[in-house]
Amino acid sequence: MMRGRRIRALAVALQIIGMLRPAGAWADGGNALAMPVPAVPYGTLLEGAKSFDGTRVIFQGEAIGQIMERGTMAWVNVADQSGAIGVWMSTETARSIRMLGSYSCRGDELRIMGTFHRACGEHGGDMDIHAEAIALVQAGERVMHPFDDARLVTAVFLSLAAAGSLMLLRSRDRRRRELESDHSGAGKGSPSGT
Repeated sequence: MMRGRRIRALAVALQIIGMLRPAGAWADGGNALAMPVPAVPYGTLLEGAKSFDGTRVIFQGEAIGQIMERGTMAWVNVADQSGAIGVWMSTETARSIRMLGSYSCRGDELRIMGTFHRACGEHGGDMDIHAEAIALVQAGERVMHPFDDARLVTAVFLSLAAAGSLMLLRSRDRRRRELESDHSGAGKGSPSGT
C-alpha cells in the first residue's frame, strides 16, 4: 500500500518538474531528448505502471534482439539495467539502428521519448512505449570475450572424469554379466537318463 503511494508521488513529482507531460505538450521531440531530463528506469515503470500509464516518458537503454518489422512500423526491444520493454517505432527509424545487442555485440544505446502503456489496447495488452522521438546516445560495438584458460582446464578435467567413470561402469557391467553367465552354466549339470 505504501509502495503504491510512493510511486504515485514520484510520478506526480516528475510531472511537476517537467519529465512527464500530457500528450501534445512536447513542441519538438528532438529538443526534448537533448534536455537534461533523467530517464525513467524500467523497474520504476514496472512498479508504477498504473501511475505512468498514458504519460510521456523518457526511457534510455540498449537496443537488443531483432528488429521486428510490421509494415510501416516496427518493434525494437530496449533494455536498461533493470529490464527490457518493447518500443513501437517507425520502420524507417528502426532501420537506422546499426547494432543490436547480443552475446557478441553491445547494441546502440537509445534515448526514447514516447507514450507509456501498461496494457496497450492496440498491441494485445502488452506493456510498451510508442516512440515519438529517438536519439542515439552511443553507437554499439562488438564485444570480445577473452579466452579463459581455467575454463578450458576445468572442461578437459571434467570430460576425462566422465569418460573414466563411463569406462569403469561398463567394465563392472561386463564382469557382472560374465559372473552371471558362469553361475547359470554351472548349475545345469549333465543330462538325465544316462
